[in-house]
Amino acid sequence: MAYPTLLRRVSAYVLALALVFATLPPLGTADPIFGTIQVSGPAWVASDETDWSRLSSTRPLVSGDRLKTGADGYLLADLGDSGVVGLYGDAEVTTTDVGGGPIIDVHKGKVAFHLSPDSNLQLQADGAGIVSQTAAADGYVEYGNDGIPVVVVEEGALMVQVAGTDRELNRGERMVLKSDAEAEPMQLAAYDDDDDDRKAAGAVTTGGGSSSMLGLSAAGWTAIGIVAVAAGGAVALTQISDDDDGPGS
Repeated sequence: MAYPTLLRRVSAYVLALALVFATLPPLGTADPIFGTIQVSGPAWVASDETDWSRLSSTRPLVSGDRLKTGADGYLLADLGDSGVVGLYGDAEVTTTDVGGGPIIDVHKGKVAFHLSPDSNLQLQADGAGIVSQTAAADGYVEYGNDGIPVVVVEEGALMVQVAGTDRELNRGERMVLKSDAEAEPMQLAAYDDDDDDRKAAGAVTTGGGSSSMLGLSAAGWTAIGIVAVAAGGAVALTQISDDDDGPGS
């Protein structure tokens, strides 16, 4: 290979890497990478050191990231063995890792989740903590018009801590996340066999089968599946991709 050609290729590679890492917040020893995120439509990322910038493709999920979606935006965060989190439109979360595992703090909108058994991932909303137990759990957190979040369990069981009290929620139960609330039964959404979104998401998330998406049961079928389809279906991410986005505004 001629030297000028090699030099041009190396220069292009270095420039590509620079563009990848330019979109990441400044990383320190306390800022681990614990997953990947993929988006569809308007979505943004910020940190304590950086202002909001537009996301357009797969990138690392870094402790300290603040993430939000526009009205028509979707965001899917794959945290590997810990689980999967999906943001609907007009949702916002912050991410931290204080040594015991990643924490996703939901501030607004609707955020679906799949938690692996005994996952070290914790969701929070308005001070309440949400974790899995010995079985996988699927469901979502959603803020109502009154600004109070509700957690819904669509598969499995959750442990929810509100005002220092632990409460177990099982499949088909919901609870308003405030100190005096109790679990309530609810009617889970039924999906018809002809539902195009369900079939499309099933094909995307299971590779055409019907068993699981990162452990998420097709029978449970939470909102994660819809978010996965909207975000392009790349949910089985096993490593950080170099195909990152350029800086946005």
